[in-house]
Amino acid sequence: MKTIESKKNFKILVVDDDDALRGLIANWVTSMGHHCETVEDGQKAVDYLSNTSCDLVLTDMIMPNMDGMQLLKHIKEKHTDISVIVLTGYSNEYSYVDVVQAGAADFITKPFMRDEFSAKLDRVLKERRLLEELRESKNKAEASSKAKTAFLNVISHELKTPMNGIIGFTQLLSEAELPPDKKKYVKMVSISADRLMKFISQILDFSTIESGKNDMKICHFHLGNVFEEIFITAKPKSEKKGIVLNLEIAEVLSGKLLFGDQLVLVQILYNLIDNAIKFTDYGSIEIKVKKVKELCKDTIELQFSIKDSGCGIDPEKQGAIFDPFTQAEEYMTRKHEGAGLGLAICAKLVSMVSGKIWLESSLGEGSTFYFTAKMKVA
Repeated sequence: MKTIESKKNFKILVVDDDDALRGLIANWVTSMGHHCETVEDGQKAVDYLSNTSCDLVLTDMIMPNMDGMQLLKHIKEKHTDISVIVLTGYSNEYSYVDVVQAGAADFITKPFMRDEFSAKLDRVLKERRLLEELRESKNKAEASSKAKTAFLNVISHELKTPMNGIIGFTQLLSEAELPPDKKKYVKMVSISADRLMKFISQILDFSTIESGKNDMKICHFHLGNVFEEIFITAKPKSEKKGIVLNLEIAEVLSGKLLFGDQLVLVQILYNLIDNAIKFTDYGSIEIKVKKVKELCKDTIELQFSIKDSGCGIDPEKQGAIFDPFTQAEEYMTRKHEGAGLGLAICAKLVSMVSGKIWLESSLGEGSTFYFTAKMKVA
């Protein structure tokens, strides 16, 4: 990236009905190494800008046909990438606040010395140069991020095919007649393959959401059906650890038909419940749903909470818990294998249902994850 001191010849348009001053300013601008064009009023400046681009306009305020304020407003409406410095001998006509609010980068009162003019022009152009460089850096960063997301997407898809083969043939091997020690090895391969497949699936889910390809699928559904679908998958894991899953749906929502993206809601809840099971060694997980408020006649805001009796999260680590590829502690990463993407995926998905996500947690006392979602009521 270039520094703001890097040289660039800017294209500048001078607008003033005073021929002598217009020529003098043009000479100053040219001597500073910039290209300069001149016109004598606002209307001619509008005509010029309709056919030719420039970086900066230096304009007088009091001119025939169209004054500087009208020109300034036109530029800010039609040419938002052009900077403007106002030049005027009538400082009482328009204040500094007036021209800045109208979009000017600066204000110079006539008569002015060359040093003052050069300093203000140089400052505005340096600011413009910096903004251009920041915009270029932002575009490069966005392009790099898109390339990374596309790469993750392709790699994840390509890895899933051979992984499905490994899992399938491992399953066949586990059903074959094998010596006990060989059965043990096959089981270890199967466990490792399942973990790797989950890791790949998380990366694929994250890259799909990042790329904006996760289209909304709106339908009618009941909350009871949502949790029934989740519990079918989650209960075997919780029962294996002796963890009880408790569900409480507010009576006002019981049996109510909702209209929204059921699949997104299922994925958020499953990720949070699976995460709670993963980091809880004993006790229970409490899942609650309630109506927060009625937004309009047919739209409500729901609040979901998933409370576990697990290890809890250090307050200093909570600020980054929803960042991608992040887990609260290194030792937890080693103990509970994962990509550190589950909560980042949840945060992305929650935004798709116009909600927010947060947590309350203390070390050794468990965690409660909350999120809201806006849903229509049938």
